Amino acid sequence: KTDFENFRVKSKKKILDLLNPIITSFLKNKSIKILLQKEKIIFGDDNLDITKEILKIFNEKHKKIKFE
Repeated sequence: KTDFENFRVKSKKKILDLLNPIITSFLKNKSIKILLQKEKIIFGDDNLDITKEILKIFNEKHKKIKFE
């Protein structure tokens, strides 16, 4: 793998590691039992999309992320 590919993989993992507890807590607090990836949904109510709420929490909690 190239240096960039390694950086991309490590960076993606770091973001997912930071997102995981936020998502888990959000789902528990809202009594949400299942979370589906938006790209896999054919039809769905836009009111069910929690992406903006999760990103808002993430951005408030992690103002800066250092990638190496």
